[in-house]
Amino acid sequence: MNRHSSLALPALVAFAVGAGAFTAGGCRGDANGGSRSTRPVTVRVAVAVEKSAPVEVRAVGRIVSNRSVALRPQVSGLLVAARFTEGQRVTEGQVLLEIDPRPYAAALAEARGRRDQERARADNTKAEAARLAELAGKDLIGRQEFETARATAAAAAAGADAAEAAVQRAELNLAWCTLRAPISGRTGRLLVHPGNLVSAGGADPLVTIEQTRPVFASFSIPERHLTLLRQRGKAQAVQVRTSGGTETTGTVDFIDNAVDTTTGTILLKARIPNDDEALLPGQIVDVKVALADRAKAVVVPAAAVSQGQQGEYVFVVKGDQSVELRVVTVDQVLGDEAVIARGVAVGETVVTEGQLKLVPGAKVEPAERAPEGK
Repeated sequence: MNRHSSLALPALVAFAVGAGAFTAGGCRGDANGGSRSTRPVTVRVAVAVEKSAPVEVRAVGRIVSNRSVALRPQVSGLLVAARFTEGQRVTEGQVLLEIDPRPYAAALAEARGRRDQERARADNTKAEAARLAELAGKDLIGRQEFETARATAAAAAAGADAAEAAVQRAELNLAWCTLRAPISGRTGRLLVHPGNLVSAGGADPLVTIEQTRPVFASFSIPERHLTLLRQRGKAQAVQVRTSGGTETTGTVDFIDNAVDTTTGTILLKARIPNDDEALLPGQIVDVKVALADRAKAVVVPAAAVSQGQQGEYVFVVKGDQSVELRVVTVDQVLGDEAVIARGVAVGETVVTEGQLKLVPGAKVEPAERAPEGK
């Protein structure tokens, strides 16, 4: 044996001794030197059942008003009165605000006076043209004099028409001094109070009216459900629930004419009567639409489904009481039940409680078998 071999021998002996010690420490034995198995993990289980389940689509939507009107002044002037209170329900045609009408009443009186002058002038020139026409017919005046009179009468008539239009415009301006509700609904916050000047065509409205009876729930669903939705029709029932727990129902009233290519969804609107005005525009709501009934669905408790790096999975209990990790496809969750599209068969036992203590192949001991469903 050479020098290098004699140096390596103690190292090999030490490695062998250490490995033996690791093996002895990694396996516990009983008093007789035999090994004993790990105790089963106590879990709760349930059996996958086959039953009828509705095909439901759930989405997050937003309440929008049927009609929304921002009331803006059409004439400029001093706001002198507000005939409503903020948040009040108003009816179409109800007087809401008044702008000082005196300047516009004066302008209307002036326009009417000018119109009367133009009418008198038009009547006079018309009579003069008729008289000269009779004389021209007898060759008592020249043709040119008659044509001039006729042109003067036509111009006077046009001036009377323009004066009449000015009166109508002045009447309209005076009418615009009284702002009425264009729709029935509920008023919002009054942004300009009496005593302030308002300008025609201003960017900010004086008040906004929202029609809250009915309202619409606007939401989107995946395009794969479009066929079932069309089979049910636009009158399909919709359930709506607010974050505060208020629940109500409506019907699909609008289906968009195109699919959003970015999200692969299509926009829907559900009409809700909202007679009690419990829903307000802008509210976020949960929407549920039942599209069809699935006759033979594989159903397990929703608690059996866990989320992992590879997606959703369940632990399936095999005949030898060991567990197998099974990746599944969940079609939808209905309350405390999950409809499994792929991964679990009817009659298989799944773990519903205690999954965190399990690894694939672990032995289990069911503590309680959950009901198998109705």
